[in-house]
Amino acid sequence: MTGLQNILNTRYSIIIALCAIFVACPSRGQKEAAPTRVEKTLVMKKGETLETVLDQDIDHRTTIAMIDVLNAAGFPFRYCLPGDSVTTVRVHDTLRQIVYKQNLMTVWFVMLDETQWSVAMKLPYIDTLCCLTKGVVNSTLYESMLKLKETPKLVYRFVDVFAWEIDFVTDTRNGDSFFVYYEKTFCDSTFVDYQNLIVMRYKGEVGDYYGFYYCDPDGNEDYYNKKGESLRKSLLKSPLKFSYISSYFSKSRYHPILKVWRPHHGLDYVAPKGTPVSSIGNGTVIFKGWKGGYGNLVEIKHMNNFKTRYGHLSAFAKGLYQGKKVKMGELIGYVGSTGLSTGPHLHFELHKDGVPINPLKVDIPRAPSVKQKYQALFEQTRDSLIRFLTVPDVPSDDTEAKGNT
Repeated sequence: MTGLQNILNTRYSIIIALCAIFVACPSRGQKEAAPTRVEKTLVMKKGETLETVLDQDIDHRTTIAMIDVLNAAGFPFRYCLPGDSVTTVRVHDTLRQIVYKQNLMTVWFVMLDETQWSVAMKLPYIDTLCCLTKGVVNSTLYESMLKLKETPKLVYRFVDVFAWEIDFVTDTRNGDSFFVYYEKTFCDSTFVDYQNLIVMRYKGEVGDYYGFYYCDPDGNEDYYNKKGESLRKSLLKSPLKFSYISSYFSKSRYHPILKVWRPHHGLDYVAPKGTPVSSIGNGTVIFKGWKGGYGNLVEIKHMNNFKTRYGHLSAFAKGLYQGKKVKMGELIGYVGSTGLSTGPHLHFELHKDGVPINPLKVDIPRAPSVKQKYQALFEQTRDSLIRFLTVPDVPSDDTEAKGNT
C-alpha cells in the first residue's frame, strides 16, 4: 500500500499544481487591465508663468527639469499668455507627458522615454479654402450671417469694409442681399480664422455696393469700389457697429428730462449698457471725464478741423487719457446712461470748425483711389472677381444657400 499511496500523493500534487496554474492564468476571453491614464489641464492666468503653473500639479524639481528641457529646445517663454493651457499626462501614476497649447497650430509636447525627456512640436495640416457666403437680411445683417453658420468676426469685417458707404444701423432693410467671397483657414479640419475678404457686395434699398480688395505693385492695399475709389474715408460713419438711432440731429427737440424745447446737436444711438464705442477716425483725445448733462464724455480732435463727442458713457477704455492719439475704430469707452439720460444710449456729436453739424449729412473726402498708372491692372482684378457675385437670386427663407469653391 505504501507504493500505491506514494503514486496517489504524486498525482494529487500534480493536479493541485495544474489547478493553481489554471487559476493564475487569465481566461481566453479575459483582457488584461488597461493602463490607467489621467490627464489634468490647467489654464494660465494673468501674472502666472509656465513654472508657477507646472508647480500646481508636479513637484518643483520636475518643473525645473521641464523648464531646462524646453529652454534647450528654444521654447518661447516670453510668448506664454493668459489662456494658454498646460496638460499633464500620467500613466499608472507616473508622469509621462506635458502638453503646452497656445492654439490649434502651436502645441508643444514634453515626453518621457524611459529615463530621458524629449521635446516635440505638433506639425498641423493647415489648409486655406476660398468660400462664397450669400444671404438675405432678415431682422439684422448680424443675425442673418450667423444663421449661415459663420462667426461674428466675419460680420464685423464685412461691416468695416462698407463702414462709410452704408450705416448698418439705419440703412439696412429686410430683403437686402449680401455676398462675400473670402479665404477661410483650417487646422486639421478645424476652423481657425478668416484671411482676406477678396470681394463683397451689399444690395438693397440703400443701393448696390461692391468692395474689391486690391494691392498694387507698390504694396499699397485697400478696398475699392468698381471705379477704383477707396471705400475708406477719413472718418467712419458710425461709432457703433449695431444699434438704432432714437433721436436725430435737430435745432429744436423736447428734452425728456428737462421738459423744455432745446437744440439736439447730435445723434442718440440706443444700445445695451457696456456696448463698445469706437472713435470714428484718427485723432487726439482732448477731453476725458465728467461733463454735466453729457455724463462721462470723450472728445476727440481730428484732421481738417473735425471734432467728435461721445457722451453718457458707462466707462472709459482702459489706458485712455487726455492727449492720447487714437486710431479709426479704436475702443474709447462703453455705452451707458450717465448724466441727463433716460436709459442706456450713446450721444454722439460731430463738429466742423467749432460748429455742430449733422453726422448723417456731412460729406467726408475719400482716402486715395487706385493710382492712375495701375488702374488697368485694378480693372483686370475687378473683372476677374465680379463673376463670383453675379449669381442667381438668393432664397428668401432660412435656408439661404452657402457654397465653397
